[in-house]
Amino acid sequence: MSFQVAMAAATAAVAFTAGLSAAAPVGTLAGTAPATPVIRHAGLGVCRNGAGRRPCGPWRLWLSDGRVRALPDAHRPDGDHPAMGVMAVAPDGGRAAYFRKSDGVLMIWEAATGKARRTAVRRPDSVAVTELTLSPRGRFAAIEGEGLSGRPVDRIVDTATGKAFDLPRGYDSARFSPDEKHLMATHVRGAVVYSTGTWSVRLRRSAYMMGDLGPDGVTVAKARWNDARPAENAVTVRNLATGKKRTYPVRLRRGEAPYRARWDRAGRLDLLTDSYRGPSGEEYHVYTWYRLDRTTGRLRRLDSFTVTSAVGDVILAG
Repeated sequence: MSFQVAMAAATAAVAFTAGLSAAAPVGTLAGTAPATPVIRHAGLGVCRNGAGRRPCGPWRLWLSDGRVRALPDAHRPDGDHPAMGVMAVAPDGGRAAYFRKSDGVLMIWEAATGKARRTAVRRPDSVAVTELTLSPRGRFAAIEGEGLSGRPVDRIVDTATGKAFDLPRGYDSARFSPDEKHLMATHVRGAVVYSTGTWSVRLRRSAYMMGDLGPDGVTVAKARWNDARPAENAVTVRNLATGKKRTYPVRLRRGEAPYRARWDRAGRLDLLTDSYRGPSGEEYHVYTWYRLDRTTGRLRRLDSFTVTSAVGDVILAG
């Protein structure tokens, strides 16, 4: 589940230009927040600790309507324990999942209601959890970590029933399709798509695959970033069943880098980009969501938000 790990890391130390440059996509609109509030990102506060910084305070959720919601009952990482092992945000930002401090129960916070509900899942005592992933509608959570024997564990749990399905050794759960009917798991030697209703194998692919799985359960989209040659920035779409691939070049603002691609339930393809400002001023990232028109190749701006250095252990939706 390397996507959320990638989402929590900086992509490039490049200068951010606030206005659209002449190279900006034709037809790009001024970004506006979604009509229904969604979670843009989760994070912890950052406190000074001598010469360094440390996470502090409760987990918080930053919403598209400008609100910030604290989750005082959410478990925080201890020591070197990675933050993505205790917090996850669904791809569309509709939900966040976390382990409750008091009893280890997996809770799902709903952006539509502003309330958290308990699930049938608890944080496993036998697994040192390093990454938690939430499916688009919150039906499944993927728990990755290391068992007591040191063996890697990649487990899919049904949040309603608590039933679990362990992926074969060597496979990482990558992405659920938007309707949650399929899961793509990856291995160094290839990829497997499972039907989540029965956990039977729908198809296998011998080539290594990464990216977001589409509603059809066979099409994968991936953002491609080339720092040395920005003109080669693109979104690639590949059909796992046929092997056919199509590349969509993307024209972005100066200093803006593709971050990841995401399918929605209607089969539309969105692109998240990152612009970073570094040591010359206060450090921050500006993230922007675009919708890719696969007929014209143009991008339409959907939403844009800033994450400053005052927020640590950032976990983005998407």
